[in-house]
Amino acid sequence: MKLKGNRNKSRIRQRQEEAVQRQEVYDKRTHQQQLELIKTRPGKSKKENHKLVERIEKAYKESKRKKKK
Repeated sequence: MKLKGNRNKSRIRQRQEEAVQRQEVYDKRTHQQQLELIKTRPGKSKKENHKLVERIEKAYKESKRKKKK
């Protein structure tokens, strides 16, 4: 049941629970999967795209360092 109202305590609790569920789904995806999902969305998502590319590159560099040792 959807509740209406911005200051309704039960509505605030509902939004918090929904946010936790979305965060769990987001956390399960790899950076590569999230990047592919962003490409399917309308808009550019510049910040999120940049953040994910940096994380992917960092992980790649760290894996190369471990292989050298």
